[in-house]
Amino acid sequence: MTRIILAPFLGYFIYKESITGDSIYLACELGIVAAIIISDFFDGFFARMMNQVTKLGQFLDPVADKFAVIIAFTFLVLYKDFPLWIYLLASIREVAAVLIGAVLFSKRDIEVKPNFIGKLGVSSIALAGTVYILSLDYSYRGITLKQFTLFLVVLFYILGGLLYIKTYIRHCFEK
Repeated sequence: MTRIILAPFLGYFIYKESITGDSIYLACELGIVAAIIISDFFDGFFARMMNQVTKLGQFLDPVADKFAVIIAFTFLVLYKDFPLWIYLLASIREVAAVLIGAVLFSKRDIEVKPNFIGKLGVSSIALAGTVYILSLDYSYRGITLKQFTLFLVVLFYILGGLLYIKTYIRHCFEK
């Protein structure tokens, strides 16, 4: 749940860097991104290691990811020129995933576990966010690093969304 606490601070430092240009805020942003990624890994790792995995935890962990992504990327759209349409695509998919998971969990006691494509989606958006935070403008054969990471985000978010829909439909029509 550290991600939920850290995400607003990340947004604050993105804002402060954009208005001051002070690199100390960039360092804070990178530190918070690292802390969010590390806490995401260790939340699940320690829960499994100490045999503390619960259905509620399995539901709340992806919700924390989605909350952190939406908050952080709101600030990237506002202050780092992250494309609004990709933000909206990712946000809609994230909210839909939470709603689908909540419906299946509450109505059928089914937990929708993150799949590999979903994990690639979260990884790609974290990578894209880092590229935008650092304002990396590298290019290879006319394709910028920003364009490449955005392509990965769109690819994995669309594929992940289709898998969520498939899972929802399958569970809705099961007896």
